[in-house]
Amino acid sequence: MNWNFGKKSDGQRNAPEPDLTNPENALRYVLDSLHEGLQTPDRVEGNQVICPGWQMTVTPVIEQVDERGAVVDFYISAPQWGKSLFECSAGMGSDTKQALTMACSSFQFSFMDGIAQMESGQGGEDLETEFVGKTHRWKVYLSNIVGMGNCPQVDSPRIYWDALKEEVVKRLGNQKLCFVKVYASKSGGNITAECRVDDVKSEVLSSLVADMVKDWDSGYFASHKVFFFIRQEEETVQPYPYLGQEGWESLREKVKTAALMFHASEDQEQYDSLPQRLKQALGDDILAAECYSFLPEICAENAFNKITYAETVSIMPQGREAVTCYKSQLSDYWPLHNAIFSLFEEGAFGEATNEIYREYVGTSAIYNVVCQAREKGGEKAMDNGKLSALLFNMDSDFEIR
Repeated sequence: MNWNFGKKSDGQRNAPEPDLTNPENALRYVLDSLHEGLQTPDRVEGNQVICPGWQMTVTPVIEQVDERGAVVDFYISAPQWGKSLFECSAGMGSDTKQALTMACSSFQFSFMDGIAQMESGQGGEDLETEFVGKTHRWKVYLSNIVGMGNCPQVDSPRIYWDALKEEVVKRLGNQKLCFVKVYASKSGGNITAECRVDDVKSEVLSSLVADMVKDWDSGYFASHKVFFFIRQEEETVQPYPYLGQEGWESLREKVKTAALMFHASEDQEQYDSLPQRLKQALGDDILAAECYSFLPEICAENAFNKITYAETVSIMPQGREAVTCYKSQLSDYWPLHNAIFSLFEEGAFGEATNEIYREYVGTSAIYNVVCQAREKGGEKAMDNGKLSALLFNMDSDFEIR
């Protein structure tokens, strides 16, 4: 079925409107709304909008739709970014059409405004950082602010960038593109504040956003949403083997291999030899060490999700000083997280899936800390607790990337 939601011919004007609470019809409406509204020539192919000039693909997915509300997920990718981006846009209205229009307009006016500035090279603030001895230069692009309800009038998105810049910059490593989303809302005395760096919530940054919202005279409801796109200059990007879709699939295969080798290590001798065996099997000494050290803690953080974990880790190669850095600065940390959980969700390990997960949790330092706390203070001793940065001891030849 291919509904035409644009201009109607005389013969179409008396045709009944499609039921937009049907997800298939809602998706067609979203695709037609995006078409010719992304600030660059595009075409609709299947369930995607293709923008050849920016090598960009936008894939909308209807998460929820009813008579007065809609939630649309947007998956956006382009090879020059080295990653895919994600945005969830909600809309409400007097009917479904108005709700879908609001969700699309919010996406186009804010998120796509930032993308358009970045891809067309319009302006952009210069930025320079240093990570593990390498200099990185960036351009920062700020999107429009989307406001809803009785929100304060703001002349420029710089109000958020200026407030968050110092902390955001600390989280830059060697990303080709760092994507920051800021959302703030207030309804009566209830505040929602969230700042996500590469789609991972930062408690520190979110707290800063909350401080900006607390004095809003919002009445029933008010909200702001704004995006920062921080793109590294090509000449300072350090090589990374797992960029793009092909790199992502390669990473997943190596993580799968690492997990199966971990599961097959049945005694202490096999476990002790695992780091060296992983190096040989994966063909990437850095990733091998990270799979061995990071995956148990990644699984444990998910298992004990009532604990607040530090955004940083400390890494100490043998014979050298420890280096403390943000997880977002490490090229592999969050990709490892996403890879292992995508494999778990797909049941990639068959009947061993749950067992591998439990084994990883059971060998983690976090699990040991939780067990010790529970022995002293009871079953819920660590609920709502906080853990400081973990220290990972690595071989002398380990290099942070």
